[in-house]
Amino acid sequence: MGLGRDTNIEELTTLFHEIEKSFPKGLGPDRWYLLLIATLTYASDPDHISDLYTHLISRPEFSTSEARQALVRRMRETLLKLVSLIGVCKPLVAIFGIDNVEKPEDKDYTFSREGWQADEKNLERGNGFLKKIYRHNSQFLTDKLTAHRDFDWVTWNVTYGLYLSDHTILNDVDTELVVLCGILIQNLNSVTSFHLRGARRIGMSKEEVEQIHVCCEKVAKFCGVRVDKVPRVADIEHQVPWEFDAQVPAQATSS
Repeated sequence: MGLGRDTNIEELTTLFHEIEKSFPKGLGPDRWYLLLIATLTYASDPDHISDLYTHLISRPEFSTSEARQALVRRMRETLLKLVSLIGVCKPLVAIFGIDNVEKPEDKDYTFSREGWQADEKNLERGNGFLKKIYRHNSQFLTDKLTAHRDFDWVTWNVTYGLYLSDHTILNDVDTELVVLCGILIQNLNSVTSFHLRGARRIGMSKEEVEQIHVCCEKVAKFCGVRVDKVPRVADIEHQVPWEFDAQVPAQATSS
Protein backbone atom coordinates (compact mmCIF):
# COMPACT_ATOMS: atom_id res chain seq x y z
CA MET A 1 0.00 0.00 0.00
CA GLY A 2 1.19 3.52 -0.76
CA LEU A 3 4.35 4.88 -2.26
CA GLY A 4 7.95 4.18 -1.34
CA ARG A 5 11.08 6.25 -1.12
CA ASP A 6 11.52 6.07 -4.88
CA THR A 7 8.69 8.58 -5.25
CA ASN A 8 9.91 11.53 -7.27
CA ILE A 9 10.55 14.46 -4.92
CA GLU A 10 9.23 16.86 -7.55
CA GLU A 11 5.92 14.96 -7.62
CA LEU A 12 5.78 15.06 -3.84
CA THR A 13 6.48 18.80 -3.80
CA THR A 14 3.75 19.31 -6.38
CA LEU A 15 1.35 17.50 -4.04
CA PHE A 16 2.39 19.76 -1.15
CA HIS A 17 1.67 22.87 -3.23
CA GLU A 18 -1.64 21.45 -4.49
CA ILE A 19 -2.90 20.68 -0.98
CA GLU A 20 -1.85 24.08 0.33
CA LYS A 21 -3.68 25.73 -2.58
CA SER A 22 -6.82 23.58 -2.20
CA PHE A 23 -7.05 23.71 1.60
CA PRO A 24 -9.89 25.95 2.88
CA LYS A 25 -8.48 29.46 3.33
CA GLY A 26 -10.86 30.22 6.20
CA LEU A 27 -8.98 27.77 8.41
CA GLY A 28 -5.80 29.81 8.20
CA PRO A 29 -2.34 29.32 6.69
CA ASP A 30 -0.84 26.85 9.16
CA ARG A 31 -3.17 23.86 9.09
CA TRP A 32 -2.83 22.48 5.56
CA TYR A 33 0.33 20.57 6.44
CA LEU A 34 -1.49 18.85 9.36
CA LEU A 35 -3.76 17.27 6.74
CA LEU A 36 -0.72 16.02 4.85
CA ILE A 37 0.83 14.52 7.98
CA ALA A 38 -2.41 12.77 8.91
CA THR A 39 -2.91 11.26 5.46
CA LEU A 40 0.63 10.58 4.19
CA THR A 41 1.76 8.91 7.43
CA TYR A 42 -0.88 6.24 6.92
CA ALA A 43 -1.19 6.01 3.14
CA SER A 44 2.40 6.42 1.98
CA ASP A 45 5.95 5.98 3.19
CA PRO A 46 6.07 7.81 6.56
CA ASP A 47 9.55 9.04 5.62
CA HIS A 48 7.71 11.50 3.38
CA ILE A 49 6.91 13.46 6.54
CA SER A 50 10.60 14.40 6.74
CA ASP A 51 10.32 15.55 3.11
CA LEU A 52 7.39 17.72 4.20
CA TYR A 53 9.47 19.10 7.08
CA THR A 54 12.32 19.95 4.71
CA HIS A 55 9.85 21.60 2.35
CA LEU A 56 8.37 23.71 5.15
CA ILE A 57 11.62 24.93 6.69
CA SER A 58 12.70 26.35 3.34
CA ARG A 59 9.95 28.96 3.73
CA PRO A 60 10.61 32.45 5.17
CA GLU A 61 8.31 31.94 8.17
CA PHE A 62 10.57 29.15 9.40
CA SER A 63 13.86 30.99 8.94
CA THR A 64 14.71 31.01 12.65
CA SER A 65 15.57 28.14 14.92
CA GLU A 66 12.71 29.11 17.27
CA ALA A 67 10.19 28.94 14.43
CA ARG A 68 11.51 25.54 13.34
CA GLN A 69 11.25 24.25 16.91
CA ALA A 70 7.63 25.44 17.09
CA LEU A 71 6.96 23.70 13.77
CA VAL A 72 8.43 20.44 15.05
CA ARG A 73 6.24 20.64 18.15
CA ARG A 74 3.16 20.86 15.95
CA MET A 75 4.32 18.08 13.63
CA ARG A 76 5.32 15.85 16.56
CA GLU A 77 2.01 16.42 18.33
CA THR A 78 0.15 15.52 15.13
CA LEU A 79 2.11 12.28 14.88
CA LEU A 80 1.52 11.54 18.55
CA LYS A 81 -2.23 11.96 18.12
CA LEU A 82 -2.04 9.68 15.07
CA VAL A 83 -0.74 6.88 17.33
CA SER A 84 -4.28 6.63 18.69
CA LEU A 85 -5.72 6.39 15.17
CA ILE A 86 -3.29 4.25 13.13
CA GLY A 87 -0.90 2.69 15.66
CA VAL A 88 2.61 3.60 16.72
CA CYS A 89 4.90 2.21 14.00
CA LYS A 90 4.32 4.62 11.12
CA PRO A 91 4.30 7.76 13.30
CA LEU A 92 7.51 6.51 14.93
CA VAL A 93 9.20 6.03 11.55
CA ALA A 94 8.07 9.56 10.62
CA ILE A 95 9.68 10.93 13.79
CA PHE A 96 12.89 9.05 12.99
CA GLY A 97 12.87 10.71 9.58
CA ILE A 98 12.40 14.21 10.99
CA ASP A 99 15.15 13.62 13.52
CA ASN A 100 17.51 12.59 10.71
CA VAL A 101 17.13 15.89 8.87
CA GLU A 102 16.90 18.34 11.79
CA LYS A 103 19.86 20.58 12.49
CA PRO A 104 21.25 20.23 16.04
CA GLU A 105 20.24 23.79 16.93
CA ASP A 106 16.65 23.10 15.84
CA LYS A 107 16.10 20.15 18.19
CA ASP A 108 13.21 20.69 20.58
CA TYR A 109 13.55 18.82 23.87
CA THR A 110 10.21 19.68 25.44
CA PHE A 111 8.09 16.76 26.72
CA SER A 112 4.37 17.39 26.38
CA ARG A 113 3.10 14.40 28.38
CA GLU A 114 5.57 14.56 31.28
CA GLY A 115 3.77 13.69 34.52
CA TRP A 116 0.67 12.37 32.76
CA GLN A 117 -1.55 10.09 34.81
CA ALA A 118 -4.74 8.20 34.02
CA ASP A 119 -6.56 9.98 36.83
CA GLU A 120 -9.93 11.66 37.26
CA LYS A 121 -8.66 14.94 35.80
CA ASN A 122 -7.51 13.11 32.66
CA LEU A 123 -10.84 11.29 32.39
CA GLU A 124 -12.77 14.52 32.81
CA ARG A 125 -10.75 16.21 30.07
CA GLY A 126 -11.19 13.26 27.70
CA ASN A 127 -14.89 13.10 28.48
CA GLY A 128 -15.28 16.81 27.76
CA PHE A 129 -13.65 16.74 24.34
CA LEU A 130 -15.30 13.49 23.24
CA LYS A 131 -18.73 14.87 24.08
CA LYS A 132 -17.93 18.13 22.28
CA ILE A 133 -17.27 16.10 19.13
CA TYR A 134 -19.91 13.39 19.52
CA ARG A 135 -22.65 15.29 21.41
CA HIS A 136 -25.69 13.02 21.80
CA ASN A 137 -24.01 10.41 19.58
CA SER A 138 -21.67 9.55 22.48
CA GLN A 139 -24.45 7.27 23.73
CA PHE A 140 -23.64 5.03 20.75
CA LEU A 141 -20.20 4.36 22.23
CA THR A 142 -21.65 3.68 25.66
CA ASP A 143 -24.12 1.19 24.23
CA LYS A 144 -21.66 -0.58 21.95
CA LEU A 145 -18.94 -0.95 24.58
CA THR A 146 -21.02 -2.11 27.52
CA ALA A 147 -19.78 -5.68 27.00
CA HIS A 148 -16.28 -4.56 25.93
CA ARG A 149 -15.10 -2.47 28.86
CA ASP A 150 -11.42 -2.57 27.89
CA PHE A 151 -12.26 -0.58 24.77
CA ASP A 152 -14.54 1.69 26.77
CA TRP A 153 -11.67 2.47 29.16
CA VAL A 154 -9.18 3.02 26.32
CA THR A 155 -11.58 5.36 24.50
CA TRP A 156 -12.19 7.71 27.41
CA ASN A 157 -8.87 7.52 29.27
CA VAL A 158 -6.31 7.01 26.51
CA THR A 159 -7.63 7.88 23.04
CA TYR A 160 -9.31 11.05 24.29
CA GLY A 161 -7.77 11.55 27.75
CA LEU A 162 -4.11 11.06 26.84
CA TYR A 163 -4.04 11.93 23.14
CA LEU A 164 -6.90 13.91 21.66
CA SER A 165 -8.03 16.20 24.49
CA ASP A 166 -4.56 17.58 25.15
CA HIS A 167 -4.67 20.96 23.38
CA THR A 168 -1.49 22.52 24.71
CA ILE A 169 0.16 22.35 21.25
CA LEU A 170 -2.66 21.63 18.79
CA ASN A 171 -5.98 23.19 19.70
CA ASP A 172 -9.41 21.61 19.31
CA VAL A 173 -9.82 22.57 15.63
CA ASP A 174 -6.31 21.36 14.77
CA THR A 175 -7.01 18.11 16.57
CA GLU A 176 -10.32 17.43 14.88
CA LEU A 177 -8.75 18.16 11.49
CA VAL A 178 -6.07 15.55 12.21
CA VAL A 179 -8.62 13.02 13.44
CA LEU A 180 -10.98 13.45 10.50
CA CYS A 181 -8.20 13.17 7.92
CA GLY A 182 -6.44 10.32 9.72
CA ILE A 183 -9.67 8.31 9.72
CA LEU A 184 -11.00 9.28 6.29
CA ILE A 185 -7.76 8.17 4.58
CA GLN A 186 -8.35 4.70 6.08
CA ASN A 187 -11.69 4.51 4.21
CA LEU A 188 -13.64 3.81 7.41
CA ASN A 189 -17.33 4.57 6.99
CA SER A 190 -18.86 4.80 10.46
CA VAL A 191 -16.05 6.62 12.26
CA THR A 192 -15.63 9.03 9.35
CA SER A 193 -19.31 9.88 9.80
CA PHE A 194 -18.70 10.65 13.47
CA HIS A 195 -15.88 13.02 12.64
CA LEU A 196 -17.54 14.72 9.70
CA ARG A 197 -20.17 15.65 12.30
CA GLY A 198 -17.41 16.46 14.77
CA ALA A 199 -15.73 18.85 12.33
CA ARG A 200 -19.02 20.71 11.92
CA ARG A 201 -19.62 20.77 15.67
CA ILE A 202 -16.16 22.17 16.35
CA GLY A 203 -16.93 25.14 14.10
CA MET A 204 -15.88 24.24 10.56
CA SER A 205 -18.36 25.20 7.86
CA LYS A 206 -19.96 22.66 5.56
CA GLU A 207 -17.93 24.04 2.66
CA GLU A 208 -14.67 23.82 4.60
CA VAL A 209 -15.31 20.20 5.54
CA GLU A 210 -16.01 19.34 1.91
CA GLN A 211 -12.77 21.06 0.81
CA ILE A 212 -10.86 19.02 3.41
CA HIS A 213 -12.45 15.86 2.02
CA VAL A 214 -11.38 16.81 -1.50
CA CYS A 215 -7.81 17.36 -0.28
CA CYS A 216 -7.81 13.91 1.34
CA GLU A 217 -8.97 12.44 -1.97
CA LYS A 218 -6.05 14.13 -3.73
CA VAL A 219 -3.61 12.53 -1.28
CA ALA A 220 -5.36 9.16 -1.62
CA LYS A 221 -5.06 9.32 -5.42
CA PHE A 222 -1.38 10.25 -5.14
CA CYS A 223 -0.76 7.30 -2.81
CA GLY A 224 -2.86 4.80 -4.73
CA VAL A 225 -5.36 4.10 -1.94
CA ARG A 226 -9.15 4.13 -2.09
CA VAL A 227 -11.50 6.33 -0.08
CA ASP A 228 -14.72 5.19 -1.71
CA LYS A 229 -16.59 3.89 1.36
CA VAL A 230 -16.75 7.12 3.34
CA PRO A 231 -19.70 9.54 3.37
CA ARG A 232 -19.47 13.23 2.50
CA VAL A 233 -20.44 16.11 4.72
CA ALA A 234 -23.67 16.52 2.74
CA ASP A 235 -24.67 13.01 3.77
CA ILE A 236 -24.48 13.79 7.50
CA GLU A 237 -25.49 17.45 7.45
CA HIS A 238 -29.07 16.70 8.50
CA GLN A 239 -27.68 15.14 11.70
CA VAL A 240 -25.92 18.38 12.72
CA PRO A 241 -28.24 20.80 14.57
CA TRP A 242 -28.90 23.99 12.69
CA GLU A 243 -27.54 26.18 15.50
CA PHE A 244 -23.97 25.16 14.67
CA ASP A 245 -24.23 27.28 11.53
CA ALA A 246 -24.43 30.29 13.82
CA GLN A 247 -21.09 29.56 15.47
CA VAL A 248 -18.08 31.73 14.83
CA PRO A 249 -16.08 30.07 12.03
CA ALA A 250 -12.97 28.09 12.99
CA GLN A 251 -10.43 30.77 12.19
CA ALA A 252 -6.65 30.44 12.33
CA THR A 253 -6.42 30.11 16.11
CA SER A 254 -3.70 27.48 16.26
CA SER A 255 -1.85 27.25 19.53
